[in-house]
Amino acid sequence: MCRKEGGTSMAKAMIFIDGTWLYSNNSKLADSFHKNEFVLDYGKLPRILAQEISAQLNTGEVDVVRTHLFGSYAVNFDARDEDVAQRRRDFFMMLKEKYHYEVELFPINFRGRRLLRNDRDQDDHFEPREKCVDIALASSMMYYAAVPGSYDVAIPVVGDQDFKPVLQYVRRLGKRIAISSIKNSCYPEYADPVDKARVRDFDIIWLDDHLERLELKYERRLLRCESPLHTGARLIWTTYYPKKGEKFYCDKCRAEFAKQKTEEQQYIPDYGVPDHDDEYPSSVSTVPSTHATGEICSGVVKTTFPDRGFGFIQSLDGKDYFFHLTDLESELEFESLVDGLPVDFEIKREPIHDKAGAAQHVHACEYIDQ
Repeated sequence: MCRKEGGTSMAKAMIFIDGTWLYSNNSKLADSFHKNEFVLDYGKLPRILAQEISAQLNTGEVDVVRTHLFGSYAVNFDARDEDVAQRRRDFFMMLKEKYHYEVELFPINFRGRRLLRNDRDQDDHFEPREKCVDIALASSMMYYAAVPGSYDVAIPVVGDQDFKPVLQYVRRLGKRIAISSIKNSCYPEYADPVDKARVRDFDIIWLDDHLERLELKYERRLLRCESPLHTGARLIWTTYYPKKGEKFYCDKCRAEFAKQKTEEQQYIPDYGVPDHDDEYPSSVSTVPSTHATGEICSGVVKTTFPDRGFGFIQSLDGKDYFFHLTDLESELEFESLVDGLPVDFEIKREPIHDKAGAAQHVHACEYIDQ
């Protein structure tokens, strides 16, 4: 069903993005654009896809009522990759806060390994296993197709063969399908001019053909670096856009933070007790943690190291969690933290045996419910 607005018929569309597939094929977009790298503007993507469908319909504008992205994030990975993993989590948060995407994410357990294969031991044949992303996308597309009035046109941004059945069934429910994909990364039947598989109702929209419009254009602006470790002028020219409530740190400070995290977390397997120094906390319960990655927990600040910008939180089950000053929410200042301060936090990495976990999104709470 199309709705009327100002006398113009508007088709309602929903976009369903396989975020993992799109991210993994970004290098192909860069090759097509004849650049070393290509950064997709996710804010423009829905609008450009709607314009392409509108041009093919030739009946007026297309109203994108929802944009869904399905992806994954790393858990239980080597601490040296923390900055990379955090930037990925920040990216997903930006999609939700800035562009109002509906984002569904699923964890990939790296079992303590590096994120990139090239950074792992050559004899390590571990392969990270992504679960549920394809199923979640297909289920969501099917669900909304069955809800009266939810959408007229589904725009799946996909390339894998696995989606063929759901595309066929959504069409059988009377919805139209407009596939958007990447050349050389698309299942051949999706691009078949005859469409023998009956999976689409429009000419396929190749992202490769719209790279000029889809490229993210960086705009520089002045922001104040809020790092307590910053030296020199605090106003910095940057293309970085902090998410809502996020403190801005300049590239130099962020690089120093990443170095700090890597160096300090080398001590975490022994709960921070180097042989030559007993300044780090070691009184940690050996009881297995009852919490999982992504869960919100309560605890107290156990200790901090002001000159190094990090500390430890002890949860109610006695487990320690490492945190850096960049893991604090905006209402908390690292310099104001005191031992015993009640806090809530999200588990970034679970404790394993004698190894402390890691916390993020740390914020103060009034009391702890025992």
